Order: sequence, then C-alpha cells, then structure tokens
Amino acid sequence: MKFLNKVLSGVQYKYKGESIISTQFTIQDMMIAYSEDAVELAKQHGISLDYSENSLNQVDQILEKYHQGIPRGLRKLFSKGPSEEQITQISKIFGGYVGEVMRKNIGGEWGRSNHFENALALIFSSNTEVYPPAKVNKRIINGSEDNIVFYYKLSKENFNSTS
Repeated sequence: MKFLNKVLSGVQYKYKGESIISTQFTIQDMMIAYSEDAVELAKQHGISLDYSENSLNQVDQILEKYHQGIPRGLRKLFSKGPSEEQITQISKIFGGYVGEVMRKNIGGEWGRSNHFENALALIFSSNTEVYPPAKVNKRIINGSEDNIVFYYKLSKENFNSTS
C-alpha cells in the first residue's frame, strides 16, 4: 500500500548540505496516500476511480460488496467475515478517497477532529468537520442506509449554503 511504502521509505530532503530521511507525515499526507490505495484497490474490483463526484457511486458499490461479506444471522456460525481490524483499514482507505473527492470539490483540509478524540476529519474554514472514514465504516457495517453518495451531496449542499 502506498502509505506504508511512503512511511518505510521516508521523504528525503537536504538540511545544511546533508541528506536526511524523514518519516514525519501529516494527516493530510496519510489520507491522500490512503485515497491512492483506494484507487488501486478499486482496480482489483475492475473499477476505475478518478476523484470525480460520480466516482462515489462506484465506491458505494464496492462498499456494498464489503457489507455483503459480513456474515449475519446463522451465517455468522458458519462463515468468517472480515475482522474488525480489516473493516477499520478499509474504512480509512475508502474514507481517504471519499474525503479527497470532497476536498477537491468542496474544500477543507485533513486533520484530527477538534470534537472527537482520535477521529480523522475533513475540517472546513468555518471549523465545521466531516468524518469520511467514520462514514465509510458505517456504510460497511450498516449497508445502504449509510449511502456515501447521499452523504456527499448533503455535505456539499450544506457547505454551499453556508458559503
């Protein structure tokens, strides 16, 4: 995955004539890398993501597949679905992508939430926050009632009306 590769290889820069490798990344760097991982993961599903608003329909389809992979009812006894850790990782990856679509089309910057401990948020100039990784997690767990396209449209409508 791109983020892990970036962390392991670091970023090289010169300081007082010496080459230094830094592994210090911002949350924004991390979420951009996660979004790039989403593009690669989508290719495994035969889907091409391009950071357009319309691509969120395809992301929602991918997330539905993950949702369907979670055993429910009697299936829980006989089949093993994705672990909580795997769902969290997929939520960060596709949450990074959803957030990058929002950032490119609506605005905002990635950071730690000012309201919820350890939450990754897209923060807007009005100090309003949205939480794409958390929304993706809910989409995987709850299914289509937490539709990503609706979430995006509602967010865009809210930010356009406050601008």
